[in-house]
Amino acid sequence: MEFLPNITLNLSDDAVGKICFNMNAAYFKIGDFLNWYIANCVVGTLLAIASTLENFCILLTIWKTSILNTPSYVILFSLALSDLGVGLLSQPLAVINSVAKIQGRIGMACVSGAAVAALSTYLCGVSLLCVTAVSIDRYLSLYLHLRYKQLVTKVRVLLLVVLIWLLAALALIAWPWYPFIITPIAIAVGSLCILTTSGCFFRIYLVLRYHCSKMHHNIRPSIEQTTSNTQDSAVHFRRSVTGIFLVYIILLFCYLPYLCIVSVIAVQGTNTTNRLLFELARTLVYANSTINPFIYCWRLQDLRRAIRLRFPCV
Repeated sequence: MEFLPNITLNLSDDAVGKICFNMNAAYFKIGDFLNWYIANCVVGTLLAIASTLENFCILLTIWKTSILNTPSYVILFSLALSDLGVGLLSQPLAVINSVAKIQGRIGMACVSGAAVAALSTYLCGVSLLCVTAVSIDRYLSLYLHLRYKQLVTKVRVLLLVVLIWLLAALALIAWPWYPFIITPIAIAVGSLCILTTSGCFFRIYLVLRYHCSKMHHNIRPSIEQTTSNTQDSAVHFRRSVTGIFLVYIILLFCYLPYLCIVSVIAVQGTNTTNRLLFELARTLVYANSTINPFIYCWRLQDLRRAIRLRFPCV
């Protein structure tokens, strides 16, 4: 492992630029963080296996279960598809890239690094946009009530999903030629997605609180029944709010560090320390693709039951 610093420290940014497009010498240096890179590879490998298996189960269940043929599950299918791509492609390539850096294989690190950057931008971008679409869908289902099925149709949701994948593909195609334009736009879109999701979760909380309060005022047949209904409503409200809060916290935990470190690198440039932080933050983003199936299986009873019927061992 000692030969890596001798190889990478002698590379200038101009020399690396001729070998690897959009990369500098700091990209290949691991400095004193060898153990961190090894640990990150181990975690990334485990996450890749878990994400692939989980999202494959989600996709197969939604595809084969007719009762799940709804607009909401179209978005969830798209989310699981992008998360499957993360586990099947992005994470393994990220591990290969880190191993190549550890071993000093600059050519492999260059090729795998470019592939990871492209696929991660595409698939994780689609995943974040789909998570945002899910939060908007959940808010609309509460806010619109009976009008929801009239306005949120399967055809419209399919068009939205296709648009998400196409926009992400356009950004991916433009990135190699206009990295200094696409990167700020990607940061802005990611921040907007988090803000939109935050707003939807807050509005869902307000709607649930309003309905809970309304039930308290409208149901008054007897003191005992009112007390029982009030307690049931309070428990349901508390569980709903807790679930929404956990989804929101997990989203922030996985994406906010990445957006912060990418912003820092865009301003300060790449060095050994912030490059390691970038690798760790990217692993957190990948972890979201592993966590998402657990969240939605826990939140959606129909999906949970369908998975248990199709995969009894789960």
